[in-house]
Amino acid sequence: MPTTKNNTKIKKIRNELLNKEKKILSKINKTIKNKDSLQKCDNFCKNDYVVEMNKVYKSFNKKYNIPYKTPSIDDTQLMYNSCKKLYCNPQCDGFDFNGWVPQQKEFKKKITNGFQKKYSANTINQFKKRGALSTCVDMPDYNVFHK
Repeated sequence: MPTTKNNTKIKKIRNELLNKEKKILSKINKTIKNKDSLQKCDNFCKNDYVVEMNKVYKSFNKKYNIPYKTPSIDDTQLMYNSCKKLYCNPQCDGFDFNGWVPQQKEFKKKITNGFQKKYSANTINQFKKRGALSTCVDMPDYNVFHK
């Protein structure tokens, strides 16, 4: 019985996240003027990021001997929405830090033209080549140089 209750809580949290991210994505889609670049970034998320992250999670589960199950449609949608928020968001909107203004300002200082300052020019070019418009947050699990 407890697992059913936990599963219900997890689904509720996941749905709340999906709804919040859908609002952010709607705003992003309205603010980006170059629709071709937005389409290219959509393709990056669908055909590159989500596919690669599924491989990463599968290998992680194998490494730690955790049974792997194929992500549900909701899980895939959440990954896709996260990708759009991170990589198709040149203004890096939607990172509000629960209203903590000093943290927001610190976050914005670390970003130039939608890309984190920590990335080398080569890495930024590789992200752009794949279709990303930004890198708002460092995702160490995603390797932009994968084949």
